Amino acid sequence: MNDLIRQAIEAEAGERVDSRTVLANLHKAKKRKPLGLIIGVATLTAAAAAAAVIIPTTIKKTDAAPAASTPEPQNVLVIGTDGWHHADSLVLARVEGDGSATLVSLPRDMFVGSSADRFNSLYMRDPRKLTDAVEQLTGARIDHWAAINMTAFGQVAAAVGGVEVCLKAPVKDQYSGVDLPAGKQQISGDQALAFLRQRQGLPNGDLDRVKRQQAFLAGLAAKLGGDKALMMAQQVKETIQVDEGFDVVGFAARFQGPVKIRTATLPVAESVARDSTYGYAVEPAQARQFVEKQFGGAAPVQDGCVD
Repeated sequence: MNDLIRQAIEAEAGERVDSRTVLANLHKAKKRKPLGLIIGVATLTAAAAAAAVIIPTTIKKTDAAPAASTPEPQNVLVIGTDGWHHADSLVLARVEGDGSATLVSLPRDMFVGSSADRFNSLYMRDPRKLTDAVEQLTGARIDHWAAINMTAFGQVAAAVGGVEVCLKAPVKDQYSGVDLPAGKQQISGDQALAFLRQRQGLPNGDLDRVKRQQAFLAGLAAKLGGDKALMMAQQVKETIQVDEGFDVVGFAARFQGPVKIRTATLPVAESVARDSTYGYAVEPAQARQFVEKQFGGAAPVQDGCVD
């Protein structure tokens, strides 16, 4: 990808570059190997193709391709995986044509239908099994999916100079390794990963961890844009997997800078046991109604401090 970017800059100096040709070459490069990262929730995957935004800025306006119409909204399932390829984090993101996004977090321990299988085990079997289950539960069509190892989020935060989060109280946990004061602060590296992983000692356990993930993604989205997005993609490009049909370069064109993030968590009842496995049972009709409402604008803009 560095060679392609260099090609654009050198050609521009001689006024010989065609931006459409460069973008086509980048699209071919995407098909040869998985590209880098965007989150936000969907926001993370698009950053992997930030060159699609950056390269045209090096080209004279007279050489640029005609402006395209506003892209249609797309639904992207963003999957944070652990070391065993379990879905440690699940976010259904609806990304609008202007880059704004609504993120609905899906608790990883939800049961799949009436079975004892939980959503977090499906990705390691087959990503399609996971996307099918999410579609059946929420009623939302999944246009694409993107998976990133959770350990990469520390690198992501460092690549953008830290991500701002806010804690209601100081936290220190021996299991995750988190050790942070109360209030607003910039986190990156090991402490960013520890912040995202902690569930021990939180009032609502894994559900409070979901709120931390949302806060982190909102803070990250505020940093996206320009060369920071490209730098972030270079840092984590080996940890990302996307579905084969994901036109990441085209998708990235809608992200011109910091984006507005709205967040919500799919409601679940008390944890129950099935075949000695504990998880959350969710009624599909209620889940579909909730997701439709959030995607329709009911989800609040992520703000405030978290536990």
